[in-house]
Amino acid sequence: MNTLQHIAILTLACLPLHAHTFTNAQGTHIEGEIQRVQGSQVTLKLADGRVVTFGIAFLSKADQEHVRAWKPASQGEGGIYLAVGNGLHRLSSTDGITWSHHQFVGKPAHDQNDLKSIATGNGVAVAVGGFSKSNILTTRDGVDWHINDFNAGVLSGVIFVNDASHAFGESGKVIRSTDGLKWEVIGDAKTKDYLTAEAQKLGEAAPIKSNIRDWRFAGGRFVGSGDNGFLITTTDFQKWDYPPRIEPRSRLYIATNGNSFVVVGDATLHHTANGLEWQNVTPKLPEGTKFGSLVFDGARYLVNTRKGTGYESADGIKWKELKGVALPGTLAAVRPDLLYAFETYWKPTENLRYSTDGGKSWKSALLPAPAGVTRIIRADLSPATR
Repeated sequence: MNTLQHIAILTLACLPLHAHTFTNAQGTHIEGEIQRVQGSQVTLKLADGRVVTFGIAFLSKADQEHVRAWKPASQGEGGIYLAVGNGLHRLSSTDGITWSHHQFVGKPAHDQNDLKSIATGNGVAVAVGGFSKSNILTTRDGVDWHINDFNAGVLSGVIFVNDASHAFGESGKVIRSTDGLKWEVIGDAKTKDYLTAEAQKLGEAAPIKSNIRDWRFAGGRFVGSGDNGFLITTTDFQKWDYPPRIEPRSRLYIATNGNSFVVVGDATLHHTANGLEWQNVTPKLPEGTKFGSLVFDGARYLVNTRKGTGYESADGIKWKELKGVALPGTLAAVRPDLLYAFETYWKPTENLRYSTDGGKSWKSALLPAPAGVTRIIRADLSPATR
């Protein structure tokens, strides 16, 4: 069985938005959306969210020509771009470069107006955050935003999966909505109980601070990461597992390529295929190097350092340093040919930079005013006409 046949057996029936049916010489079919073409390799995003890379030579002659002719989607090809940040800052764009419809409540800080994450699905985008209680904001066009009064505590992550938005609390509470308006609690890790027991076991006077800062989903599993090396995972929101802490004095940030997960701390990178067992995959680094942010751009993982250098990995395991590339600030990636860099979450971004060549060169996006930015996504929503 060749690579393409194996992938085809595992692929689900639903298709990505711009999917193509690929065929190999033996007639095996697979549905996928091209993410990247590099040399003799093509990277596809499958219907179940997995990202796979294989040789173009596996494909039929017609599909080889299709792959060779492929170009990254042009900026502005349908949908809209959304940016959210602390201070309840929200912006939208039709091309990812010129931003408008800037709405906010106050200056970016670290208070009840925090927005920490955003996801999209079912024709709606959901942004979440909070400080003492939930912030849940929804939009269908990037202009009109509905502020929901549902409260499940501080929310640090939101993922659209299984035809619904799932929002996650810093302490492990999970809420679900199919339309972004009506929410229900579907699980609660009750991490306080676990952390109390952990502190007793370790002989600590008090539980270790372990707010969950972000979540990702892959292969039927949700994984959260947070303060002081904290990790948590579940498949059903009923049974929860707590892998050993990684870099116990670091805040962990997480990314996924749809197959596995990577977390970054101050000084290490770790990878897991199952969310439970983690492997240190940190490349050789100059002494004193500290990491900054971690993203997956649809074809590869990118991590930057606080000095603006960067490393890449196709699988999250083998990493190599990027040459002739600068990766400044905090990174966001919406696709392989559109990368952003912005200021830290607690102060306004005056210069939102973007790169279309993987960080070799940077330009300034057009902002109506300095804005709080924590996340940027592309959403399959219709832009407002006003």
